[in-house]
Amino acid sequence: MKGTRRLRGVILVALALAAGKARCEQAAVPTARADFEGIADAALTAVLVGGEARLAPFFAERQLPYPPRSVTFVALKDQARLEVWAGGDGGWTFVRSYLIRASSGRLGPKLTQGDHQVPEGLYRIAALNPQSRYHLSMRLDYPNAFDRARASQDGRIRLGGDIMIHGDRVSDGCLPVGDSAVEELFALTARVGTANVAVVVSPVDLRRVDPAVAVARAPERRPWLRDLYTSIATALEDFRLPSDDVPVVPARRTVVGKPRCRAYDETDCVRRCGAGDAASCARAGLMYEDGRGVPADATKAWSYLKTACAGGDALGCAELSRLYVADDGGRRDTARAVRLARAACDAGDGHGCSYLARLCIDRLVYPGAEVPCDAEYERELYERAVGLLQKDCTGWGAYDCHTLATIYSGGDPRTALRFAMGSCRAGDPGGCYELGRLREDAGDAAHAREFFERACRAGYAPACDRPGAVAARAVTSR
Repeated sequence: MKGTRRLRGVILVALALAAGKARCEQAAVPTARADFEGIADAALTAVLVGGEARLAPFFAERQLPYPPRSVTFVALKDQARLEVWAGGDGGWTFVRSYLIRASSGRLGPKLTQGDHQVPEGLYRIAALNPQSRYHLSMRLDYPNAFDRARASQDGRIRLGGDIMIHGDRVSDGCLPVGDSAVEELFALTARVGTANVAVVVSPVDLRRVDPAVAVARAPERRPWLRDLYTSIATALEDFRLPSDDVPVVPARRTVVGKPRCRAYDETDCVRRCGAGDAASCARAGLMYEDGRGVPADATKAWSYLKTACAGGDALGCAELSRLYVADDGGRRDTARAVRLARAACDAGDGHGCSYLARLCIDRLVYPGAEVPCDAEYERELYERAVGLLQKDCTGWGAYDCHTLATIYSGGDPRTALRFAMGSCRAGDPGGCYELGRLREDAGDAAHAREFFERACRAGYAPACDRPGAVAARAVTSR
């Protein structure tokens, strides 16, 4: 009973941290520039130069000039994906995608001020705001001519406005992409010029979903909604993604499997996976996902986790869910991630329950979707996860303890520390990484660095990006 009360306290802290809703800007400063030379603020200039340095390699990888002549941002609400497309002589080329870090309202267009809706339609960047409350922001030209005409048709007034693409991860009607991402998008827009940047905001991916189906999913169906969705679908015809990703449907009988391979033994897990053991495929994918004892390898992680999930392994589906959110290409899809995490949780996998709770708390699930993301449901998911996860940190239980450490880290650092320490000692570098974060939060920089470097040397990619762990980046490959 005491443990249950402590867990509920942890969950309440997590919910409180995620509960704040941001109101979008009241005004944006029209500061579009073709370059950064006129910006007097040296700190802002440095931020934008840094953003370009991170983004330019994506253009180089696709043999595109930087900056391009024109840019289109494609925002897909239910998938929480914002795509960047560059225009040139050969048409439009996909560059990369960003996670839209919080949903707002429901699927469907914005109708009135205060309805919390993200607009849907074809927009432009009206202005840049380098003094945003949310780091940096770019204002859309909502309401546009279409929005005003439909409002007049309906007899609606007070349509609202000040809709932004901005930093941070909270929003009320805007598209938050996080501070690092908005630096890249802001720098790109400033280089190209706002007149050369278009924004398409769609409820779902209307390249793959018929507009009539999208209308049927909308909670409120205005007479003109079919016309709107048809116009968005037509606009998206120029932005076709390669169809190299075959959606994975969890097996009809998804179960929590016991792997036959030795814990954190890459060779053994790959061999047993090849012999048909889906649970071993999941562990091989888990190792490659972030780099647990091997260098991180996204291609191998996708392959093994898809095989595991399609073969009915619940952990494979849970970890595949994480990949669909983390991908920075065209596969990023939180709607699909929700389905996979829920299938894993329903099968009795604690990792799936924990991740589904995180998707809800982070507001990456639109209301009316397949899961009822309210505070009670999120609390139940975490409690179920804690009940299902192995508390003995030996063997593959070390990964369970890593997940338990992340659950408790928000409100019970002492319990989180115990599970992280057990995970790290048992050989999961993710547990060492959590120890580093907990030591960092406690102000113990020396020990934090020690654990980050230990995790980095073991191949755990997230640890190598932590301050102070740069010296440990050279991971020994097998």
